[in-house]
Amino acid sequence: MRSARDLIAEALGDLQKGETIERALSRILRRYGGTYEDYVRIMSDVRDLASKEKLSNLEAARRIAGQ
Repeated sequence: MRSARDLIAEALGDLQKGETIERALSRILRRYGGTYEDYVRIMSDVRDLASKEKLSNLEAARRIAGQ
């Protein structure tokens, strides 16, 4: 399976109008056969960064992906 950073970057690139990063990441993980545990682990990292840096989840995901 791809790295968390790659999955987040792909979810950001595939983000549809009005969609949350959570939903986009979920779709990308299903595409690659990821599990709910993978989703929880990745989103936990995103939310932790968002909380520490006072960012939105979307901004935190962009920072993790290097965008």
